[in-house]
Amino acid sequence: MFVSLLQNEWMKAYHRNKFIIFSSVMVGLLLLGAGATLFFNNYDFGEDAVPVPAVGSLEFATGAVDTLFVFVLVFSTVMVVSGVVSEYKNGTMKQLLIRPVSRAQILLSKWVMVYIASFAVLIALSFLSWIVGAILFENNTTFGESLSTLTQLVLYRMPMLFFYQAMALCLAILTRSTAISLSAVIVLHFTGNVLMLFVQRFEWSKFLIIPNLNLQYYSENELIQYAGGPLIEGMTLGFSLTMIALYSVALLVAAHLVFHKKDVLS
Repeated sequence: MFVSLLQNEWMKAYHRNKFIIFSSVMVGLLLLGAGATLFFNNYDFGEDAVPVPAVGSLEFATGAVDTLFVFVLVFSTVMVVSGVVSEYKNGTMKQLLIRPVSRAQILLSKWVMVYIASFAVLIALSFLSWIVGAILFENNTTFGESLSTLTQLVLYRMPMLFFYQAMALCLAILTRSTAISLSAVIVLHFTGNVLMLFVQRFEWSKFLIIPNLNLQYYSENELIQYAGGPLIEGMTLGFSLTMIALYSVALLVAAHLVFHKKDVLS
């Protein structure tokens, strides 16, 4: 029955969120970035200019995935939120609750479907970025090295999506508002590190979710590592993964409790 719920959610999300438009925008931005990078690779800045190292195929691919990740985040958040809010507005949530499945399964199916879809999108984006990079730029690494680096990059990014999608689902259940839920995720993503500047001197700040979200600080791969190491000294990859899991589970439990008790009036 849960698999049927996942299939049902996928069909609704596919038609509701216009995957073709999203995919076209992603490909367009990728090609635009490739064109700009190729231009600066070959542009003569003059004799007095500081030499800029040419971008290779793998450097381009990792940079593209890192840059376009925010669009995957926004799109997946829209999928989660609209999957809840539109069900309430259209009255189809009540029809779902009539089916012989628990509310927990219904809620979980929405979140799991989006997480799987996000993972697939990141894999596709990584592969396409590598293909474009291999065609347009110097291929300075082996296929095995490229595969390993891009796989690490995707795996470092997925826990962040895990949390943000749990947050979006919880807010959608609480507020039934697409604008509030989406805005909260975007604001936290873009202002989180700025806010940490004011509190990171305190020992307790490492227990906040913000400094634990970006796992690329822990990478030893120079192509995907964020310089400077963790935001707070003493933090480890295992600690950050644990914090992400705890916060995400807490949000999912809160969403379930509210969803279980809240009446569906239409």
